[in-house]
Amino acid sequence: MYLGGTEKAFLSLARNIDYSLYDVDLLLAKREGPLLDEIPKEINVYELPDFGDMFLLSSKNTYKIIWNSIIKKHPGSVFLIFSYFIRLLFSKTQRQSIATRMWIDLMQRYAPEFENGFYDAAIAFWGDRAMFYMVDKVKNAGKYITWLHFDYGNPKRDDNIYLPYFQKCDYIVTVSESVDAALKKALPAVSSRCVAMENLIDSKNIRRLALEGKSFPDTAYKGLRILSVCRLSDQKGVDFIPPVLHRLRKEGYDLRWYVIGDGEKEYKLKLVEDALRLGVADIFFLLGSKDNPYGYMRDADIFALPSRFEGRPITVEEAKIMMRPIIVSRYVSAEDQLNGGEYGVITDIGEEGLYLGLKQLLDSPELRDKFTITLSKHDFGTCDKIKEFYKMIEC
Repeated sequence: MYLGGTEKAFLSLARNIDYSLYDVDLLLAKREGPLLDEIPKEINVYELPDFGDMFLLSSKNTYKIIWNSIIKKHPGSVFLIFSYFIRLLFSKTQRQSIATRMWIDLMQRYAPEFENGFYDAAIAFWGDRAMFYMVDKVKNAGKYITWLHFDYGNPKRDDNIYLPYFQKCDYIVTVSESVDAALKKALPAVSSRCVAMENLIDSKNIRRLALEGKSFPDTAYKGLRILSVCRLSDQKGVDFIPPVLHRLRKEGYDLRWYVIGDGEKEYKLKLVEDALRLGVADIFFLLGSKDNPYGYMRDADIFALPSRFEGRPITVEEAKIMMRPIIVSRYVSAEDQLNGGEYGVITDIGEEGLYLGLKQLLDSPELRDKFTITLSKHDFGTCDKIKEFYKMIEC
C-alpha cells in the first residue's frame, strides 16, 4: 500500500463499498506501505506468504529478488531461471515477453494458492501480475474481474501471453474510453468482456486533505510554481524537466519546479546530475514521497505530467478537483481526461512539446485563469459509479 495512483484508486473504491451487502477480503503481496492504515476496517487483510517480493520485481532488482525469493528456497529452480536469463541475454526484441513468461512460470511453480473459502467474485485490481496470480492461483471464485489501468498497446505487450488470461476473466474493467478502445483494437476477442469505468475519486476527502496538508516551504518566493506528483521514472517523463527549465530560465522566466514522488536511486541521481549540469538545481526540487500532497497541489500555479505513456492517471483527476491549470503529454487518454483541451494544455510527448506547452501557459495568465474557472464549474470525482461495480459482481 504505497503512495501510488492505483493504491489511491483502490482506497476510493473500498471506501464506497456497502459492507452491509458484502464481506471483503484483501490479499496484499506485501502488507506494508504508508497507506496501509487507510484500508477500511471492515476489510480483512491477508498477506501473500513467500512469493510477495516477486511482485516488486524490476530490471533493477532482478538478481536480488529472484535469489532471495526463489533460488535460496528452491535450489533446483536455478536451471529453469538460467534458461530464461540466457534467452534474455541473446534477445533484443523479445526481452519484455521473455521476462513476463519467466515471472508467470515462477509464479505457477512456487507461489502458494489462496484458499479461504468460496468467493462470489475475485478481483485483480493491481494490474497484470495480480491478474496472472488471480487466474492461476485463486480457484474458489464464482466470477473473475480484472482492472486494466494502463494503455495495453504502449509499451507493446505479447498478445499470446495476455489473451488467454483476459479470456479467463468475466470482466475487464478499463479505466477510460481510450484505454478501452486500445484493448479492443489489439484484442477484439475480448471486446464483449470489457467495461469502461473511470476510477472512483473521493473529491470531498481530497479537499479536506488539501486544507489539512503542508505546502511549499519557500513561502517568500513570489514566482510561478510548477508541480508534478508522480513516480520518478522514464514513464513519467521527469527527465524532460531539467532541460526544459534550462531553456525557460535562459529566456528570463521566474519559476520553480517541484516533484513529489520517489523512484529508483539511479534515476534520481541522473536527474540531480542533469539539473547540476544545466544550472537549474536551484529551481528543481525533488521533494520525495508525501502522505498528503494536496496542500502542495492547492498552492501550485501549474500542475504538469509529462509522461511518455499512461492509462488514466489519478493525479490529473486530483489536479482537476483542485482546479489547477494543467499541462499533460498526449498519452492515450489525455484528450478524454482534459476534454479535448478544455481543462488544460495537451502537448506532444517529449522535451519540445513540454517546452512549447509551458510557454503557452506561462505567457498567458488569462489562459491559466480560464482553466481554473472552467474546472471550478464541474464536480469531478463523484463516486456514483459504484453501482456499475455491483452489477459486475451480481450479474
